[in-house]
Amino acid sequence: MKSPKTASDRDDSTPTSSSRRAFLGSAATLSALALAGCMGSDGSGAATDTPTSTSTPMPTEEPTTETEMETETETMPAVDPDVPVLNYALTLEHLENAFYRDGLAGFADDELMNASVLSGFGEQVRMDVPAYLAVVGEHEAAHVEALSATVEQLGGTPVEEAEYDFGYETPSEFLAVAQALENTGVAAYAGAAPAVHSTEVLSAAAGIHSVEARHAGFLNLVNGDSPFPNAVDEASSMQEVLEVAGQFVTSDTSGLSAEPETTTKPIARKQEDDVSDLDVLNYALTLEHLENAFYRDGLAEFAADELVSADVLSVFGEEVRANVPDHLATVGEHEAAHVTALTDVVEQLGGTPVEEAEYDFGYETPSEFFGVAQALENTGVAAYAGAAPTVTNDDIFAAAIGIHSVEARHAGFLNELNVSSPFPDGVDEAMTMAEVRGVASQFIVG
Repeated sequence: MKSPKTASDRDDSTPTSSSRRAFLGSAATLSALALAGCMGSDGSGAATDTPTSTSTPMPTEEPTTETEMETETETMPAVDPDVPVLNYALTLEHLENAFYRDGLAGFADDELMNASVLSGFGEQVRMDVPAYLAVVGEHEAAHVEALSATVEQLGGTPVEEAEYDFGYETPSEFLAVAQALENTGVAAYAGAAPAVHSTEVLSAAAGIHSVEARHAGFLNLVNGDSPFPNAVDEASSMQEVLEVAGQFVTSDTSGLSAEPETTTKPIARKQEDDVSDLDVLNYALTLEHLENAFYRDGLAEFAADELVSADVLSVFGEEVRANVPDHLATVGEHEAAHVTALTDVVEQLGGTPVEEAEYDFGYETPSEFFGVAQALENTGVAAYAGAAPTVTNDDIFAAAIGIHSVEARHAGFLNELNVSSPFPDGVDEAMTMAEVRGVASQFIVG
């Protein structure tokens, strides 16, 4: 079967699905699902437990007039402006949760391990796949629970799970659909994040965004693609994402497209604070200089055959080890591109870009090099998660989020090479500038 379209596809080809799925699985269907979760059952924005009755009123009751009904609807409290965005994310998390829950129940571990797409990998990778997929499924279930609880706390009604047909028949097809869903999730969070009002909600969304990127990097790898194909992950609009997700939805949600009423309040990250965008950019540039120097100098010091033969990689098959030098070179290119981009933006804003320092990373062997790389990349994820919510400029914020998820892809890959989980947590934690500088200062000698 053909792989489903992802949010990065821009062609007009027909989705790989039956005519029934093509009809029902539309962007309008998913939009209706997301918006329905913002509304109560009366379409007012507040939950109601009793359906509207059409029976004849009891003699002791006064029938409700149309004018009175309209007045009731108009005076219902509006929901928090973050509710629609959260329900959009929840719509996607429901889809992913159902995908892993049902798919992992349908395939035994040995079926997944022996998937034809994994035939080129060694035993270690193939043995890890079922357990890692189970963790991914747990993460998606946790995301559903967390988003649902937050929507309720903000006065909304969480969107419910739909009915789906993912179209896979074999383990390899299951892994291909997983790859498409996870990469679409990365683009979806990146596209929606700028619309979030609350810094607390945004910080949590950033932590989920990077975990989705870790998932995507792993699924890319097992499907034979680069874990991190771009230096900056692209964002996708809600319409683009729902066109992808709509391929899998088989529920009929006609009539659930009313727009919710929301309160008005400013986006918190645009409020005045003591940290300017230039401060954040130079902070990020400090980290990118460090990472760039690490890969530039380390990859010049170790030959490809030394990296391939590193003790820490001995558990992996030949295919994984053979691709490591090229993957690390790509990571190095990404960090160099980040340095260039951040430097240019600082100058465009009238600032002075921070310069590269002198470093001592302390490694002596290829395995130690891999260990330091893992620490740096995971610190980078936490650094961007902590700083991005303070950025005022929308364009800078969008670029920071795009770099944030790429750092997460790098981190997941380095985690795996160091024989640890690519995605150890359901939500990545953020670090303050002070905490990150404390880590970085260990390597700065001048």
